[in-house]
Amino acid sequence: MNLAGDVVEEALAGREVIVSHPGASQYQVGGIAACGLAGLNFVRVALARVESGFKGRALLKDLVSRKTSEEIISICSQWQSNGHLEVEEIAQVPLFERAFELNASIFGAPSLREFERVLSTLKSLHKHAAVCVTRPPEIVTIFKLEVDSTDMFVIFDSHPRPTHPNGAGFVVNSSIHATASHLDNLLAVDARLVADTSLQWQTQLLANFSGHFFIPKSSPVNTLEGMTQAVLESSLVALRLQAQVAELQSLNTALMRERTVLETDAQELREKYLTVKAKYKSLAKGAPTYRDAAQPIASTSKLPAPPKEEPPKNLDALEYFHNASNIQRPSRVPPQSMDRLIAQQMQMDVVSEQFPPLSASSSRRRKNQDADFLLAAKMQSEWEQREREDAIRAVEKQREFEAEDMRLNAERAALQRMQQKVFSCPLCLEQLPEDDVAVLHGCKHKVCRGCMRGYVGSKLGDKIYPIYCPTCLADAATTDPGTVTDDLVQTLGLTDDEYQILQELQIASLSILIHCRKCKESVFVDRHEHDATEVIACPLPRCNFAWCKACQQEILMGSGPKHSCDGSSEMEHLLAQRKWKRCPGCKTPFQKSTGCNHMTCMAPGCNTHFCYLCGDSIVRSALASEIRAEVSRHYRRCQLFEDV
Repeated sequence: MNLAGDVVEEALAGREVIVSHPGASQYQVGGIAACGLAGLNFVRVALARVESGFKGRALLKDLVSRKTSEEIISICSQWQSNGHLEVEEIAQVPLFERAFELNASIFGAPSLREFERVLSTLKSLHKHAAVCVTRPPEIVTIFKLEVDSTDMFVIFDSHPRPTHPNGAGFVVNSSIHATASHLDNLLAVDARLVADTSLQWQTQLLANFSGHFFIPKSSPVNTLEGMTQAVLESSLVALRLQAQVAELQSLNTALMRERTVLETDAQELREKYLTVKAKYKSLAKGAPTYRDAAQPIASTSKLPAPPKEEPPKNLDALEYFHNASNIQRPSRVPPQSMDRLIAQQMQMDVVSEQFPPLSASSSRRRKNQDADFLLAAKMQSEWEQREREDAIRAVEKQREFEAEDMRLNAERAALQRMQQKVFSCPLCLEQLPEDDVAVLHGCKHKVCRGCMRGYVGSKLGDKIYPIYCPTCLADAATTDPGTVTDDLVQTLGLTDDEYQILQELQIASLSILIHCRKCKESVFVDRHEHDATEVIACPLPRCNFAWCKACQQEILMGSGPKHSCDGSSEMEHLLAQRKWKRCPGCKTPFQKSTGCNHMTCMAPGCNTHFCYLCGDSIVRSALASEIRAEVSRHYRRCQLFEDV
């Protein structure tokens, strides 16, 4: 693969350059169907580089670097879904919507001529522009930039290809024809897909492509305000989706609850049917049979005829009740319940099986028939009575439930109206009422009082002042952090020692503490006055001690030489007072005790001869002839010996 340093020269020479970095692929980070996401992220990163000041060769080298490739691909790790995203949907995400805008769209069948038309349109747009070409299921992005007055086309393909099998690839060309040829080979379509009319319309879509052109925003987008607005819009979208998910979960819970109730009702009906069926079989076995009977008598039952809607005779009872559509409930059917219908059917069956008496000796047979009829009627009456009681009890329970539900809803609404708003502390991550918030000056962050008390105490222990907002300090982009004010400190409940330290730190910004060695007292003095003066005097009225700020030496107040840390001022005062002289050459002080005014400096390497009377230099030499000549010349106008 080509290195980034060779890309510019080879592309300007008209050769196609392919740059790929092993491991930098959407499949490496888990984005199976995130080619569109990676393509638009490439456009965003490229335009961000342009806004940062990259252009020409530097921009091209940076775009094909491994760092930029990993930055582009990194977004794919956040999208683990297998569903492909449409370019229009991705472009509406606040991150991309604030970085660039959709200029135009184009559609056509993949061919060299069509791709040349797309690139010609791209060339006519902004100096820096991009187009996302979608040929389902492939999406590639072409970014146009200018290098040495030559238009360069950079194709970004997030899929490994035979030309770059180890990761995503950048294909750089300087001509429209070469770029279109690469796209034609990459997005080629089998002609048989179009010719075969038996294929579904979804397959026919594979034989077409779309192009979406993007240009940069007219105003800068990579600003703190822009990023903050993008985060705000993304947060609102996330909250809206969370509300929809919560609503769907609530609806799903209600449906599951209703399904559970229906399953319970169906199970009760199955059990009741099996119980009645077992009783019916036991009664049928106990009834006498008459083989010599001729014709059955007509039923003398006064019960109404069973309804016509009966289960199919070819269905088993369990199969019949397993299907919820076959079950008839009291709220949806005529007043006869399922129990009553079964009892009526049992009565009709029992009566139809009885035969009329053929002789006077059949009285016993008649008694058995009457007993069966009375038993069936009694069972029917008991079932109807239980059904009425159950219905009344169900209505009462429903009314109790509705009243209880209304009362609870009213109580909940009242509590919600009285409930205090809560906030999330960024330090302890607890949800606390707003009464416990510590309001900072200069920012909108909310910290609970407990965390703020510990934070302020820690800063005071380290002698740090002013104390800034901990959340602002954690954000490197914040240039004007909030501060802890004295009003807030008053409400935190600091100890006396901590509050004394705070007062000292507050005063320290305007004053400075000095210590007097004489009276052994310490006192704060004005910082500006302390910085302006060189001599410090103890401000206490009972002490007049003064000292030099630089050398800390005591200074005697009154008449005398001005203080100097190295003693030069005092020495000059002494020389003037004693009328001593300095060597004009090396400034060594001299005192004449006796003799003439011709003085010779004995300092090593000086060899200066001067007049003690006037202080002028006579000669600087070690030669006796020069010394004699200059001494004679000087003392022709000056006095060699003083009068006694």
